[in-house]
Amino acid sequence: MKNNFYNLLFVLTLCLITSATQAHAIWIEVNPVASLNKPQEVKVNYGEYVAAEIENVDKWYSDLKNLEVWLISPSNQKIKLSLIDRQSFLQTSFTPNEEGTYLITTVHAAKDLGGTTKYQFASNASVSVGQATPVDFSSLALSVFTDSKIYSLKDQVTLQVFVNGEPSPNTEVIVMSASGWSKTFKSNEQGQVFFTPLWSGDYVIETSTYQESQGNWQGNNYSHLWQGSTTFIKVN
Repeated sequence: MKNNFYNLLFVLTLCLITSATQAHAIWIEVNPVASLNKPQEVKVNYGEYVAAEIENVDKWYSDLKNLEVWLISPSNQKIKLSLIDRQSFLQTSFTPNEEGTYLITTVHAAKDLGGTTKYQFASNASVSVGQATPVDFSSLALSVFTDSKIYSLKDQVTLQVFVNGEPSPNTEVIVMSASGWSKTFKSNEQGQVFFTPLWSGDYVIETSTYQESQGNWQGNNYSHLWQGSTTFIKVN
């Protein structure tokens, strides 16, 4: 009987670990470098990037397909982008009309709870036109970002994690490549993570927090809050 109990405990623990490491996320795909007055395509995906599993939009969790995507220009103009359902992703675009760095951002709290947990999905990406300019992340509850550039293989990539606009130390960051490789890092005291990509291609970076937080959402009480945020980089 005792052995059965410990076997069951092991299985449950394994399931929790597997669930935590294979959580779905949304991510914005966009070329981080753009040209003035030329349309820039943007894609929003949902799934498990490292497993190459991209869900069709009609299968996205809860009401996640109703998310909004906003563009913040270098002069701090905020524009809501129109989304088109392409079945396997949501598509939008914008045409930059000023030089500097644009921020593309989405934050969406899912309508349905997962048990007693509220889920808030977010993704951010920056696009530079000409000389890059500073981007303000202070309004975002959780964010991870890097320079808006196309990296070369073997470049060191610096990632910065913010919580409520402040650098977040000792925070887990998962780096995932399109090749199926992934690695989990912890941010340093300045909220930074450094890594060197081993393969060319696209990478999705994710950070998340899970904490006790009581409230009522869409008429249902919750006891915990999960927040996840991603960004996207290209490596040649």
